[in-house]
Amino acid sequence: MIYIVLFTVLLTVLLAVILVRTALFKPKKVISVSTPDAKLDEDKVIQHFSELVQLKTVSSINPDEMDMKVFKAFQEKLDVLYPVVTSTCQKEFIGPTGVLYRWPGKDNHQVTVLMSHYDVVPADETYWEKDPFSGLVEEGVVWGRGTIDTKVTLLGILESAEQLMTDGYIPDHDIYFSFTGDEEVSGPSTPEIVETFKKRGITPYLVIDEGGVVLKDVFPGVHKQTALVGVGEKGYLDVEITGTSSGGHSSAPPSKTLTGDMARMITAIEKKSMTSHLTLPVLEMFDRLGRHSTFTYKMIFGNIWLFSPVLKYLFHKQGGQMNALIRTTTAVTKLEGSKAFNVLPPKGTIGVNCRILNTDTVASTLNHLKSLSETEFEYTRIEFREASPITPTDTKQWQLMEEVIGDMWPEAVISPYLMIAATDSRHYNRISEHVMRFAPTAITKEELEMIHSNNERIRTDTVIECVQFYIKLIRRL
Repeated sequence: MIYIVLFTVLLTVLLAVILVRTALFKPKKVISVSTPDAKLDEDKVIQHFSELVQLKTVSSINPDEMDMKVFKAFQEKLDVLYPVVTSTCQKEFIGPTGVLYRWPGKDNHQVTVLMSHYDVVPADETYWEKDPFSGLVEEGVVWGRGTIDTKVTLLGILESAEQLMTDGYIPDHDIYFSFTGDEEVSGPSTPEIVETFKKRGITPYLVIDEGGVVLKDVFPGVHKQTALVGVGEKGYLDVEITGTSSGGHSSAPPSKTLTGDMARMITAIEKKSMTSHLTLPVLEMFDRLGRHSTFTYKMIFGNIWLFSPVLKYLFHKQGGQMNALIRTTTAVTKLEGSKAFNVLPPKGTIGVNCRILNTDTVASTLNHLKSLSETEFEYTRIEFREASPITPTDTKQWQLMEEVIGDMWPEAVISPYLMIAATDSRHYNRISEHVMRFAPTAITKEELEMIHSNNERIRTDTVIECVQFYIKLIRRL
């Protein structure tokens, strides 16, 4: 009887703690700063954007497949569209496609780097409703490959600079514009630009590149706009798993085949995930966004100390974005065996793409894969890098980002998050502790899914907002 009473008391206390913590789990007060939008010639901005989209700057892993005349034409187009920027800034070409502008400020301390890339992935016109390189402006929408990823941020940076320079504005500190045309293929241009900064002894106060955006209905229980700023990136590993056999004719297969071993390996990869971890950016995201969620989710995120095992289980079962935030993911993406139906493969290959949480490493991820099979496979690392350092948020740089985002989207909940994809900004972690990944665009889920897909397009209002954001940002630098 005493155990029942004790259990009842403990359960009551636990429930009381949960409810009290949930009641106290309220949105934090945000200091808002409001400034008027700049007056823009919006038609001219959209026309410029259309012209940039029309240039078919498709990058490739094989440099010989890139039409460098188009990339050169893009660089020259920037001179035509932004003559004041061209005459005011010091400009140099670095690497195969890099363009680096230096806008001299009143001093050269607290340097800020604003990044973007102007290369795009290929587009198969067969599956597009409009020509992917038409730059068509129709019914308040600009169509084309690269409209979202990410010529819009390049345009936003240069349009804002052109406007401010024309008005005679001089920033307090130097600002650099770092643009490259080989980001989509992990090219050498950004690393060479970073090396240039390093040789010159320049340590950026702040670096801003593409990354998070402003979205609605992306976090459980939160129906407000959320502005997610990437403060870190997962690592990356491509592994080729190769097995061999004696091959032979398929009419008399052995009892155990190479393809069977490969199938068991693939099944193990999908069933046996790596251990989940709630990293600092994810915990901070749960804390900030959870305070704006519905009661049930508020109870969960407000008591993460108790419900984290439940969250980890649910995220694992549903997969997708939330699961990718809490564990190193391993996905089979390539598979090769025999090239004929009647031949047993003498060699078989499984391609695995891994995105590595910063609690794991390339080595530990490879060891995990090796532990999944007793078959003597050969494991070859193709491309790999460790997870990036995490940018701190208890800083003046983070406060600046919050102020500008809040100025632009006052209703949005602003939060750091961990990027599961990769950007060129990771290279800047070599020389700066303050690398933020945020593309100042308020887009829909549908628009987000168009990135690297068919019918990529962006609303003209979103393009104008992007320019306004950079004007507000630069005025604070």
